[in-house]
Amino acid sequence: MATPFFTVVVTTYNRERIVRRAVDSCLAQTFADLEVVVVDDASTDGTVAALESYEDPRVRVVAHERNRGINPARHTGATAARGEWVVVVDSDWELMPEALERLRAAIEALPEGVRVVRFRLLWDDGRVTPAFVPPEPYGYEGRIQWAEEEGGEDAGRCINAAVFETTPYIADRRGAIETLFELDLAKAETSVCLDEVLGMEHSDAPNSWMRSTSAAELMPRLRQEAPDMLWMAETSLERHGEALRRWGPRQYAVLQRVAATQAYLLGHRRDGTRHALRALRSRPLSPLAWIALLLGLLGPGAVAGGTLVLRRLQALRT
Repeated sequence: MATPFFTVVVTTYNRERIVRRAVDSCLAQTFADLEVVVVDDASTDGTVAALESYEDPRVRVVAHERNRGINPARHTGATAARGEWVVVVDSDWELMPEALERLRAAIEALPEGVRVVRFRLLWDDGRVTPAFVPPEPYGYEGRIQWAEEEGGEDAGRCINAAVFETTPYIADRRGAIETLFELDLAKAETSVCLDEVLGMEHSDAPNSWMRSTSAAELMPRLRQEAPDMLWMAETSLERHGEALRRWGPRQYAVLQRVAATQAYLLGHRRDGTRHALRALRSRPLSPLAWIALLLGLLGPGAVAGGTLVLRRLQALRT
């Protein structure tokens, strides 16, 4: 079988109602030299049946036997990819019809050695992320400085398949651990971010972990994922802490606060307080760092409850 130019990796879990929107947007591309690898993370609804209804030979479904999390699903998809370039899409996204055509044109014009291309996303509430992009190719320092100023909002990813040989997605950890992958990637690769909106991100997923405000869903997952989230934060600080303190002090403080919160959730009060105090030394006026410290001293239940309250307040603001 001929090697496609692009593999689009779509990760999904219990999204029978919306996953076809993402896949259909891939198959409707004006650039047709692609395959779509959909990684189902052990769905318990009709997601797999919906995917297996496709007769297009460009669609392949890889199913996990147990639920492992989004980053292991991305790792599975990147490992299964046959394309020269891998575009990573969440199942609540869709690609604009000319996205791959525009990416192919950008790839043809890349400076030598650049193997990562990003693009902007339009959200269904009208926002565009990232809010702005670097005008030139950027490396480690540039990536940290950009995220510090811009805030590190979602961007689309198109990565040369060879990159995953040295900087793979994290295969065995749960939770929101993209920060570590992004920092490792920035240290290893030079990137370009296009000033074009090539994807759309929707907020209608019924089980979006990052937007969940359900106590029944949120509380068990906070405790389940705390060990891996603590590992992510501490590993990021170990590998990239000095660079973050120099070029990204806000990100450094956020990682210390994340480490504090996860340590407190696990009942590790001493470690949690150590990280919280480091966050406050970096940013003494950070209200979230003070909240993490105070809730942590009250115990894991207070931390989990405080996280739920903050999520609900954020949902009200949006």
